[in-house]
Amino acid sequence: MKNKDFWDHSGKVLLTIALLLGFTSLSLNLSSRYFEKKNPVNTEGTIQPKETIQVINVLGGGQAVYGKSITNDDYTVVVEGLDTLVHNYDVSVYTQNSLIGTEVSTQFGDAMKNIGFKAVSLATPQSMKFDKPGIETSLSYWNNSGLYVTGNYLSTDQQNLIPHFEVNGISVVVLSFTEKLDNALPDYEQYLVNVYDDVRSLQIVEQASYIADVVIVSMAWDGIHNEQPTERQQQIAKALADAGASVILGNAGSAIQPVHWIDDTLIFYGMGNLVSDAFMEEDRIGLVGGITITKSTYYDKTKIELTNPRMDLVYSILEPNGYYSTKLFSSLSEEELTNKDEIYQTYRSFLQSMDDSIRMGGLQ
Repeated sequence: MKNKDFWDHSGKVLLTIALLLGFTSLSLNLSSRYFEKKNPVNTEGTIQPKETIQVINVLGGGQAVYGKSITNDDYTVVVEGLDTLVHNYDVSVYTQNSLIGTEVSTQFGDAMKNIGFKAVSLATPQSMKFDKPGIETSLSYWNNSGLYVTGNYLSTDQQNLIPHFEVNGISVVVLSFTEKLDNALPDYEQYLVNVYDDVRSLQIVEQASYIADVVIVSMAWDGIHNEQPTERQQQIAKALADAGASVILGNAGSAIQPVHWIDDTLIFYGMGNLVSDAFMEEDRIGLVGGITITKSTYYDKTKIELTNPRMDLVYSILEPNGYYSTKLFSSLSEEELTNKDEIYQTYRSFLQSMDDSIRMGGLQ
């Protein structure tokens, strides 16, 4: 009797519950499969992060010190020997020592632009040689040249700006300072030339390092030809490196000095004269330097690497018709420069005296 009562009452209830649970489970399973078809699950895992790599090659040169007149003001003949070299680089920077419009005509600037230079540094000890009118005349040309211009300004507002440009996805700032001036700045017009200051100049470099991926600093300082950098040069170089400079292009008059790394910053202490009509042969030898810069981005992390540092020599030759033309040492003949191989090896040994990992040659 007890068993019969169970199936009459409790058993029926349990059976009903079991049937309901089974039906519910089947419904949920079918529903799940339906939605999986409508919205398939990525069985290969989450989307992999995308890494991007961008590369630029940077070329730095020394000073252009050229005041000799050229027939019809066509300075192409002076610099055409550098055309292939400069055009091979994404970013190229040099220092204009001879003031455009007073010491040399505007066509000289045109020639430098036409062979591919992208930026020009103007802060040198000679910047105030013709006082304020000299800078105004110079900038009336440069500010309309299409080149990136740095070091001389027409107002405090202009001086305070830190413009940057972008090449292949890599942003670049070029800064220009001189440690001293041969002629003093006028009162209340300190903006005319970027004179190096141990506090303010480093703040500018640090600001630039937050604005751009790469900060190139052209630095005019005292140095002696074919000698090691002075203690002051090395002190400034270390301070600029710590502030965020990527590359320092040193101008120590016509002096050529060694090259080396300070941590991740490449320092050219003295690059000499890129283009020159000087009488002395040693003042017509200059240094050019190259570096490859790679930007790697992974998610929101960015890494900048400087690799493959290289350098080579250039020489300004007195041509038969009276003008000077600049060429790489590798393209010179013995007639154009006697004992060129011996001279080259002497400079090579000296330039690598602080760091022999920086190779000579291979810029083109």
